[in-house]
Amino acid sequence: MFKNFFKLIIYFLVFVFLGVIVSLLIFQIIDFDKTVKVPLLTGKSISEAKRLLNDRGLSLVIEDRDYDPEISAELIIRQDIEANERVKKGAGIRVFIGKEKFAIPYFEGMDVNDVELTLKKRGMEIGKITSVHSDTVEINRVITQRPLPGYFSDGKVNLIVSLGPYDVSYRCPMFVNMTVDEARKIAGALGLKLVEQKEGRVIVLQKPEAGAIIKKGDSVEITLGRGWGVWF
Repeated sequence: MFKNFFKLIIYFLVFVFLGVIVSLLIFQIIDFDKTVKVPLLTGKSISEAKRLLNDRGLSLVIEDRDYDPEISAELIIRQDIEANERVKKGAGIRVFIGKEKFAIPYFEGMDVNDVELTLKKRGMEIGKITSVHSDTVEINRVITQRPLPGYFSDGKVNLIVSLGPYDVSYRCPMFVNMTVDEARKIAGALGLKLVEQKEGRVIVLQKPEAGAIIKKGDSVEITLGRGWGVWF
């Protein structure tokens, strides 16, 4: 009698175990029926990808844009879930869209306004402008650029633009009675521009006068003559 009872317990446990296995299989079949395979989206247009996903009860989520040298701009370059993997219906598949590749020319030495026009014609724009003083590059001209000339996926170009030299103030030298050659040497060393009037070997008048406050880059008007004695 004890053996029969033991057998009944064994049969009951086997029955319960089989019931659990069958239930799990049924749930898996039901759950499997609620999943679909993810289609291949790489290389497809956005509209084509949406159609493929909609047909399977899935949706398209554009995550970001990036550059891929092998895939054209505006096409999908990668997807977060690989093709043929199964996901539940209603899931969103995240993708990255290809960026356009821009050819960036050489801008150094160009006026910043001309650079802006050139970029607009190419569908690009100036990113950040950093202005610094320069003794060698004229005001409003590009000192350097980033990125450097070449092909890039970002349509923005950052520029370092010249503010011209720092303002340097000093008192105007005494040019009167100097020869024009001497005056030119001094003016060149100080960064002044001489505006020569009339003819002669010696400077007889100047404007501004000696001792006046002037800045580097200013003009000094000088009148030439014969020096002391007969001027003109």
